Amino acid sequence: MQNSSFRACVMYSFLDRLINLGLPRTRDFQGVNPSSFDGHGNYSVGIKDQSVFPEVRFDALGKPRGMDVCIATTAKTDKEGQRLLALMGMPFREGGGPTTTVRKKKLKAHHFDSRGKARGRR
Repeated sequence: MQNSSFRACVMYSFLDRLINLGLPRTRDFQGVNPSSFDGHGNYSVGIKDQSVFPEVRFDALGKPRGMDVCIATTAKTDKEGQRLLALMGMPFREGGGPTTTVRKKKLKAHHFDSRGKARGRR
């Protein structure tokens, strides 16, 4: 019994750190998507870079690594799950839908080639 209460304490500690430290330190963070529930009250979120957590040293990672977090709740519906997580401080995005991300056009190698610039000036 003592082992399960320790795991629950660690889980809530991680959730607290995710909500109050990890997510707000994410670049261009505007809230998590409220439509990422699974239909049974459980929620999943992906983080592109683990280094948003202060205890993770970037030099130990070697390269940026992401992580997926799945939060299993006792809620029976997504609405109940969202309400539970919102009461715990989960910063849901307004509007409920996915945000549109503007992808920058990839530049080709000739964009950086000095010879290509010289040809365009003639």
